[in-house]
Amino acid sequence: MAPKKKKSGKKKLAKMTEEEKLLYLEQKRLAEEEMKKKKEDMLTQFLKDKLLKEEKSAKFNLNKLQNQWRVIMREAKSQELKKDIEILSQTFERVIDRKEAIIKSLVKDIEEAEEQDQMALRSHLQNVDGLIGNMEKQIRFMIRKVLGRST
Repeated sequence: MAPKKKKSGKKKLAKMTEEEKLLYLEQKRLAEEEMKKKKEDMLTQFLKDKLLKEEKSAKFNLNKLQNQWRVIMREAKSQELKKDIEILSQTFERVIDRKEAIIKSLVKDIEEAEEQDQMALRSHLQNVDGLIGNMEKQIRFMIRKVLGRST
């Protein structure tokens, strides 16, 4: 079957009565308004979909930026902490070195004090030995004296 050819609007209108013409024009206007409304609805839906897509994209990009910013901040904080640890390590080493020097000095002082103590002890023992020797001499002398008188 061959498609029917539409009659042009002018020929149709010429054959219609005034009331039919008004009705036809009203239907045509309503159809055009409906088409315009459908186009507006489609455009509105397209824009809503596009807006939704943009919002999702913006949210995704914001998350991506926040994650990258966190990585940068972690890296900066990590470097800062490493620097702090290095400074603390050097400070700790200096404190340890100072304390080791103090300990060595104290050990040397103790050794010198022990040496002086040993010298004092030897001197004391020599003095005591000398006193004992003198006492023994006096005792012998007195014994001789006492024994010499009684004989």
